[in-house]
Amino acid sequence: MNEEQEELFGQYVAEFALEYDLKLNDDDIMKAIELFDECTDRWSSDSDASIYEIANDLGLKEDDEDIIEMISVVWKRIHTN
Repeated sequence: MNEEQEELFGQYVAEFALEYDLKLNDDDIMKAIELFDECTDRWSSDSDASIYEIANDLGLKEDDEDIIEMISVVWKRIHTN
């Protein structure tokens, strides 16, 4: 992520968490960053992998559904601006 993306990432994650009343701890934030970065890497090379496939490859579980949904929204917001 470049500096601008980092700022937007933090802003959009905070907005999403507030809107959906999510309590994110440090581990959740690290999972979110890792998922965001992996999605960016894969999708920039035109991969057709779903975010759920990418999350599964990273070891995220059903307990992480909120993080997966959040990153889906955040990634789209950052990369469509």
